[in-house]
Amino acid sequence: MSEYSLDTYTCESCKCAIVVNCVWEPGGMNDYGGFIVQCRSCNTIQEIYVGRDVNSSSIRSGAILLGRYDRDLEGDRETTRQRHGLD
Repeated sequence: MSEYSLDTYTCESCKCAIVVNCVWEPGGMNDYGGFIVQCRSCNTIQEIYVGRDVNSSSIRSGAILLGRYDRDLEGDRETTRQRHGLD
């Protein structure tokens, strides 16, 4: 059975709340990682480390999801950040 939580992050530029629906599969396969998001208020593109199961988690409000990465896949974070102009 999946576990859920609503986690609130803050935009690094305008301090707007970004709410993420985090999903975790107890005893199951969880791909820990993060999102690349664009704030809906100021359009700043930034990284949010979500942890949990990044493939099942989603943005609830405050931002647009541009990409996601798995921390255990070598180079995935760096490639995803570069794709969205963060490096």
